[in-house]
Amino acid sequence: MNISLRQLKAFSEVARLKSFTRAAENLHITQQGLSLMIQDLERQFGCRLFDRTTRTVSLTLAGEQLVAAAHQTISSLDAAASCIGRLSTHARQTLSIATTPLVAATLMPEACALFREQDPDVTVKIIDVERNQIQPLVEAGEVDVGFGMFLNPAAALEREKIFHCDLVCISAAGSTSPTWQTRPVQRLRWSALANRTLIALRPDNPVQQLVDIQLASISCASEQRLTFNNIPTVLAMAEAGFGSAILPSFVIAAVQGMNVDVALIEDPVVPLDFCRINLKGRSRAAAEPGFIQALLKIMTKRCALGHSGDGQSTARASHTFHPATT
Repeated sequence: MNISLRQLKAFSEVARLKSFTRAAENLHITQQGLSLMIQDLERQFGCRLFDRTTRTVSLTLAGEQLVAAAHQTISSLDAAASCIGRLSTHARQTLSIATTPLVAATLMPEACALFREQDPDVTVKIIDVERNQIQPLVEAGEVDVGFGMFLNPAAALEREKIFHCDLVCISAAGSTSPTWQTRPVQRLRWSALANRTLIALRPDNPVQQLVDIQLASISCASEQRLTFNNIPTVLAMAEAGFGSAILPSFVIAAVQGMNVDVALIEDPVVPLDFCRINLKGRSRAAAEPGFIQALLKIMTKRCALGHSGDGQSTARASHTFHPATT
């Protein structure tokens, strides 16, 4: 049996109006088309559902049995469609994001405020978690998108670079107030780090592992040093004079106002990608591209390394994001 919702609605309308002509008008179909649908319905049930004369249309006993079931089916499907529609609308109006506490605290407030100006009907939900919890949240479908440094590939995830960073050295300022924001970009060779006390993230952190590869070239990778789980702690310890920290340049947003010096590490400059990750095969949230553009604008403003000699801002973090089609 292959009965369609359209057939059930046609049957119910004829039963209610007791007229093929008026039912066809209400359904915006031809009377012939309506008759064919009822005939096919009767063929599938193997009995007549209406008694027809030139003047009247009435339900048969079989038709009376079908009326209640048809009404219940139509009502249930309409209720389900309405519920699904509300869920879909809510999903379109909500964007859930997972990122680290540092990014959530330093970049997301301004990005959310800017995005709200552009699209006030969308609610942005920020989940601030440890770096290693972002990918599981995306894989489980609990958030729409994750932001951060994701150096190791994951088969279930789609990854796209949205912002380009370099490694920088953060150390206690040599004066009572930070001056790195108002002078030309300071530059520091990797070799110069051999004479510095370093503080670091845990050895299992992918960013720290990349840093250690470079430190190995100057025989510093295995030295004893203070290590911490989180970037804010590393920054605070660097400001307090416990050593220099090597971190991605997006942390510049977090050190503005801190009494630290910031220098680009070169020879070589080590690029890192700030990325967004999504679950493969899942439709991208409609609000995501607009939010990413807002985030890029804030990162471009907040993650600049310093100023060049002509007074123009020198942003060591350049972006290459192209909104993906869904």
